[in-house]
Amino acid sequence: MAKTRLGFDLGSSSMKVALLRDNSLVRLEKVRLPENLVDERGTIALPHMFTQFLKQTKKELSLPRVPAALVLPPSQVICRLVTMPNMTAEQLMMNLPYEFSDFIQGVADQYFCDYALCQPAEGEERENGVPMMAAVAAKNTLAGYYKMFSQAGIRLKTVLPQEMALIQLVQAREGREEFCFVDLGHQFTRITVVWRDRVQATRQIALGGRSLDLAIADELGVDAFLAGTYKAGDYHSVHSSPRVTDLCERIAVEILKVINFYQFTYRSSSLEDIFLVGGGAVMPPLRKAIADIVGLNLRAPEELLPGDGERAAEGIFAAGAGMGGQK
Repeated sequence: MAKTRLGFDLGSSSMKVALLRDNSLVRLEKVRLPENLVDERGTIALPHMFTQFLKQTKKELSLPRVPAALVLPPSQVICRLVTMPNMTAEQLMMNLPYEFSDFIQGVADQYFCDYALCQPAEGEERENGVPMMAAVAAKNTLAGYYKMFSQAGIRLKTVLPQEMALIQLVQAREGREEFCFVDLGHQFTRITVVWRDRVQATRQIALGGRSLDLAIADELGVDAFLAGTYKAGDYHSVHSSPRVTDLCERIAVEILKVINFYQFTYRSSSLEDIFLVGGGAVMPPLRKAIADIVGLNLRAPEELLPGDGERAAEGIFAAGAGMGGQK
């Protein structure tokens, strides 16, 4: 019997919904969020209104009542590769919070930790410790999401970080071991390098689509919302403006720094290309700047989500979340 799942990715300006059957994408939808519903950190400012929004979205999209997974924004969860000594599962859960002492505020019992074991790499002996992807998030944050989705009639079964959504996505692909994703989001640009079943490098840059909107707004003397419309349609040829060109090049330079550091750290890396995802992935000047400065091939996200065209760039995390198969 075919297994059907839903994947949700909640951004600061839109929500992506992926419907999958046996880990193959059936539908991908993007729904704009009501203004002020989610703040810049990805936190839901109005839970009751968000529940009503979910109910309406479920009805309008005719979403089936099947298990669902939600991707948490990076501001609400920390996920990283750690190596822990050999110990029982009970001992591991007691010690994992100490790996996130830089994130946990207050009592450790207020946070939930989880992990997914990684296969050892060549020359990586188990006697030296067990590699795993580990994550931590506040329990009240998780409980809030489960409550809102439940009240909207959606069976939320899994909440996971972006990193694990990407790992689940690439594990379904054969013939490749190393993937680099550049998420050109609204508030930030996030670079993630996945190797097999682990994330080997990740960094967030405080520049994104919002930065471009503000640059256009300042240059043309309009508000940021209107500037975003100009950017989307290249109105007044804003894609060719010096301010936009300069900002795109700055983003590309920061991406290059991350790639260079990764390749220096992992000398065996054979990284030759990157996948541009997120809302800014289709913007021509940004793509050109990254191609020219970073010097790696730009791969189309629809290679990972066949049949969905340009929308695949924005649906990567939602689709990866719905694929399941991880803790």
